[in-house]
This record gives sequence, C-alpha cells and structure tokens, in this order.
Amino acid sequence: MSKNNKRKYIRISTVLPIEFFILDAQGKKLTPWLQGFTHDIGRGGICLLMNDLWWGLSDRLKQKDIQLSLRINFPFNPKPMCLKAKVSWIKEQKLNDFNQYILGLEFVETQDKKVNNLFKYAVVKKSTPIAVSAIVAGLLIFSFSLFWYTGVLVRKNRKLVNDYVNILDKRLSLEEVLEKGVAQKESFEEKRLNLELAIKSLNDEVVFWQDKYDALVVADDSSKDSSEEALNFKKKVVLLELELARLNKQNDILKTKGKNSKTAVLKIQEVIKTLQKEGRKSSQKVIKGMYDWIKNRQDLKRGLVLSYEGDDSLERVCFTYDQALATFVFLVSGDSPRAGKVLDFYLNKINKGQDIYNAYFTQGDVFEYVLHSGPNAWLGLAALCYTKETGEKKYLPVAKKAANFLLAMMDGEGGVKGGPDASWYSTEHNLDVFAFFKLFYEITGEKKYINAAESVKKWISRYSYTDYGSPPIKRGKGDSTIATDTYAWSITAFGPKELLSLKMNPESILEFAVTHCEVGVKFKREEGEVKVRGFDFSKINNAPRGGVVSGEWTSQMILAFEIMADYFKDKDPKKSKEYLEKAFFYFNELQKMLITSPSRVGREDPCLPYASNAFVDTGHGWRTPKGNRTGSLASTAYFLLTYHGYNPLKGEFLDLSLKGNL
Repeated sequence: MSKNNKRKYIRISTVLPIEFFILDAQGKKLTPWLQGFTHDIGRGGICLLMNDLWWGLSDRLKQKDIQLSLRINFPFNPKPMCLKAKVSWIKEQKLNDFNQYILGLEFVETQDKKVNNLFKYAVVKKSTPIAVSAIVAGLLIFSFSLFWYTGVLVRKNRKLVNDYVNILDKRLSLEEVLEKGVAQKESFEEKRLNLELAIKSLNDEVVFWQDKYDALVVADDSSKDSSEEALNFKKKVVLLELELARLNKQNDILKTKGKNSKTAVLKIQEVIKTLQKEGRKSSQKVIKGMYDWIKNRQDLKRGLVLSYEGDDSLERVCFTYDQALATFVFLVSGDSPRAGKVLDFYLNKINKGQDIYNAYFTQGDVFEYVLHSGPNAWLGLAALCYTKETGEKKYLPVAKKAANFLLAMMDGEGGVKGGPDASWYSTEHNLDVFAFFKLFYEITGEKKYINAAESVKKWISRYSYTDYGSPPIKRGKGDSTIATDTYAWSITAFGPKELLSLKMNPESILEFAVTHCEVGVKFKREEGEVKVRGFDFSKINNAPRGGVVSGEWTSQMILAFEIMADYFKDKDPKKSKEYLEKAFFYFNELQKMLITSPSRVGREDPCLPYASNAFVDTGHGWRTPKGNRTGSLASTAYFLLTYHGYNPLKGEFLDLSLKGNL
C-alpha cells in the first residue's frame, strides 16, 4: 500500500465481520460466500483481512477486473450493508497453516450514501473510546474537584462557626470582666472621693488645734493648767497629722489603683471593640449559612423542608409547624418562590380533600396521623403572611381549610381544644388561633374571623391569665404548669398594648419568665464546653434533669424582648434600650450553641440544635431529638426571624430589630 493510500484510511479499535463473494469482469459469481474482517476503513474503500482456507482463492483474486460483492455486518443491527468493491492491491503473508491476505478494496460507487455512512461509523468507532475516556477522565476530575471543594466548604463552615463562637465567648466573657472592672473603678473613685473629704476634714482639724496651741504659746502663760492644755493640743495635732499622713498614703494607693483600673478598662474596651468588629463580619456569613442550611434541605419536587438532621429516628420527617416557620423565613429573605413550594404541598393535599396533619415524610406520605389545632393555625398563618407579603391569593384556600377546622374545634365559650380526638385546651394553641383569626380578618375583612378572635381572647383571659398569684399564665385550661412559650407568645400574639387591656402587665410576664425559666448550662462542643444562658422549656425548679436551653423557645423570648423594645421606643427610650440589650444578650448567647450539622449535601452549614441536651424530657410530653449534633429547623428558623425582627403571629416587621442594630 502506498503512503498516499494509507493516509486515506482510519484504523478502528474493533473489526467488523464481512461476507463476500468474487465476481468476474462480466459480473458472474466465481466463488461461494466467503468470510473476512475489516482491517482499515477509509472514505473510498476498506482493507479486508482474510485467510486462504479455500484452494484456488489466490488465483481468483489475482485476475484482472474482478470485483467483490460485500455484505458488512454491524453490531446490534440485523440489516447488513451491501457494497461492491474492486481490488487495488494485495498483500500476502505466509503463516504456518495457511496464507493470510490483506486486500486493499476500492468502492465502485464512492458517492454512495452507504459509503459515507460506513466512514462516519468508522470515525465514531475510532473516536468513541477517546471520547469515553475523556468523559470518564472529566468525571473523575469533576468528582475530585467536587470532593475537594466540598471538603473546603466543610472546613470553611466549621472554622467559621468555631471562630464565631470563640469570638462571642471571648467578647461576652470580657464584657463580664469589663462590668466588674467598671464597678471596681467606680468603687475606687468613690472611696477616693470619700477619702479626700476625710483628708480635708482632718486638715481643718489640724489647723484648728494648731491655732489653739499657737494661741497658748503666744499668751506665754506658764501656769500648770495652761501648759497641760498646750501639751494636749500639741498631742492632738501630732495624732491628727499621723492620721492625715496615713490617709494621704492610702489616697495615693487608691489613685494608683484607680488609674490602673481605668487603664485596664480602656484596654478591655478596645479588645471588645475589636471582637465586635470581627463578630459583625462573621455574623453576616453565619446568618447566610443558616439560611442556606434551611434552603438546601428543601425537597424541590414536593416543597417540604426536613425538620431535623442528625437524628436517624426522624430522618426525612417534616413537621407542619416547622414548614410554617420555613415559609416565614423564605418570605422575609425575599424568596417567595420557595415559600410557595412549601404551601403548594398543602394546597395539593387540600385539593384532594385531605386534612392538614401534624407531620409528613418528604415524599408526601403522612408520618403522624394526628390533627392538632396549633399546627393548623401556624400553617394558616403562613398562608396569610404569604398573601400579605406578595398580594397573591393562591394559598387562601389553605388558610380557609385551617379556619374551618379551627372553628369546628371551638366550644361555646370560645376556647379551641387541641384536636378532634383531644379533650385538653392549650394556651399556646389558643394564642396561635387568636393570631390566625385576627390576621385572617385583616386580610379578608370577613367579620366572622374577628368575632372568632375576640371569643378566643376572652377564653384566654378567663382560663389562662391571672393578674394575681403565680404563675400569671397557665399552660392550659385547668393546668397551671409553666410553659415558657406561652409567656413569649403572649407578647407576640397580643402585643403589650392589648395585654394591658386584659390587665396583664407584659413587663411582669417577661420578668416572671426570666426569673423562673432562664438557665445557665454548659454546652458540649467538639472543641470543648461553652457556658450558655437561655430559656428552658419549663420552670427549672420543677426539672430534675437540670437546666436545658431550648433553641426555639429562647428565640421566642428574644423576639418578645424585641417587641417590648419596639413598643417603648417612643414612650420610654431608656427602657426600650434595656429590652433591646436583653434581646442582644440572649441572641449572642444562643449563637454559642451553633453547630455544623452532618449534612446530606456535604457542606455542613451552620444551624442550631433543638436544645442544649439530647433526648431529655421537655416537661411537656415529648423529648428533645437524639444526637449531639442534630440540627433543628424550628430553632434555626425562629432564630432567623428574630434577626429580621419579624413577628409571624402578626405578619409584620418591627421598626426596631437586631438586624438593624448589629
């Protein structure tokens, strides 16, 4: 084969079986069907590899003007390709048992469409292994890059959380030291001022007695009585001067201590300012990471968001109350499409005539076949807030479904019982229902909803609230157990002004919650323990398990403090500042509990656990989730609502918020 001919061919990695017979110049069949294989395939012809297993074949091939009738078989294609070709050259190899021939064949009809298809097939066949190898290599590189990038994100998120928690811990610890330092500095200053007054008084006494002594000396009275009196005056002067010297020395010491204390306070203040600056930079990243944690756990097909991550017993479970909170977070973050996806799930269920159950699996099956008033009210609130924020009425049927259910649960006194199979009445649920009916009236103007809200309010005032005795808020009808959320949600649902109209002092309510439900615990992190102050689920004295900080319920209290700060901002700016400082204090304390939950998407974004302790009794009939690193949608979502200063029970932003003052 010549070099020019060789350049026309493309070698392929696999061969194709060929059946053929030889024709003479007149087109007469000279041989029976024979078999061979392709060796090379080119645009104008092919190389045919065959073994001389038939005597006389060599002579037939060497005749002039002979042609071959070819039938080329393709894998997975039952129909062979039929072509005619003439022999351009022959290469013979003598093997042990037979002769082998490589024939250079040139197609008779080179413009035939089948010839082009054969060549294209050869090109594809040739390039496929290369392409596949390239794809595999690309996938490997992509997988490695993704693995590497994910590892970077995991390390980055862990470092972000750990650094931020350390900053908060150091800052808050220094603020405690600063408070003591300022108190000490003020104490030194007060002592010094008192000492200087004492020194001045002593100086006056010294002058007084010295004058008396000098007067006797000038009189030159040598009588015995006069001499004794002068001696006494002199002794008093000497003693006073000694006391004065002692006080002056003490005053110098206090001045030095005061100066050192002032210097220490200034240094601590500078460090705190630096930590605050670093904290503000990290805070925005943490807040974004927490939102990403919620967003990345939403099933985009069905819209539901995982309630927990880290507790295998609750894997793929989505509680309806949590879905409402996720909806609020999406709304305040300006992501109404994601909020709509959550509500779409329930709208589809309602359109099929189904009820709103307490919990579902992410694929849509019911996890908990229980109907409770609270989750229905919260989902209804989410649908109403969506309408209020976007102006779209698509999800009002969800609110309507919840309203019909809640009206059916209402008794003649206006109280809403826990559910169709429940006999108990919960203050928490009735607060939810009051807020829901009031917001429904605000959006639709239908009077039956405001009438229902007023009935629920009267029931709460009669059965849950007392303006005397202890506790001021009962957990439910005939149930005096303290539940922290009823204190926070009383502020959130009614607001300070309406509580005062019910003869309930909102400040006393919060003071009671702080006194009886605030706890200090040691939260175990992988890097070590940190001290955290927050709010327990119930009265700490009644909990033999010891104190537990609830991420969600502490966030509820933070929002209540924000509402009080907002209420007093014009009425009493000093008090407003105090409440905002309390909100900030617990907001920062709660962030010490930030974790990076074991993530299915591999990023380990920051989130909050449900509580500071795993699998402990809350005191209200359920336990906290299992696992020391179990992320909670409720805790994380409510925390973000406090950051934005959004009241989900009224569907409104506060004028004062943590976000606006960070």
